[in-house]
Amino acid sequence: MTLRTAPFTALMLLVCWVVFALDRLGSHGEQIGPLMAAGAIQSSLIQNGQWWRLVTSGFLHFTFVHILFNSYALYQAGIFVEYMYGSARYAAIYLLALLGGGFAAFVSTIGTPVPTAGASGAIMGVFGAIAVLAFKLPPLRGQLLQAALMPIVLTLGYGFMNQNVSNAGHIGGLIAGALVALLLTPVRGRALIARASSQAL
Repeated sequence: MTLRTAPFTALMLLVCWVVFALDRLGSHGEQIGPLMAAGAIQSSLIQNGQWWRLVTSGFLHFTFVHILFNSYALYQAGIFVEYMYGSARYAAIYLLALLGGGFAAFVSTIGTPVPTAGASGAIMGVFGAIAVLAFKLPPLRGQLLQAALMPIVLTLGYGFMNQNVSNAGHIGGLIAGALVALLLTPVRGRALIARASSQAL
């Protein structure tokens, strides 16, 4: 499993990095670039009809460290979930988790001027899908739960300790991604179980 076998994950990584580079180049030293200003979640603007921000915010990042950590997490989890569900179903999990995280972040910031952005809501949805796979594939339950729960707990714990992090967005994305994954059937579950069994022998 690599990015070659995960075209949608590769596409999301590419889009995020291109958007980040363009936003930084257009910022002219300012903290908020033009793409961030036009696409981040800002509750008052969304209430005035700019609903696209619920989606565009998921492709924007504030700092290099922000996008670097999100990219690493997406790479680690995305290539596996895309392999298991197939690109089309994985895209549904990712995009609906992105939307769920964006909506939760919007609701939690109503009445505040704080902008919210980042792919972490969608990525939490991908980890939620791994947790769901643990119950869809009982022979791999222990391994999959360990792979899913540790990043989820660490992310939520960091969010609770840091007021600048939207834990509402994380939780919204996690729930949305897990629900979509629960409704969909993985396309390669049997193959992975067979491979794991042969390696164990």
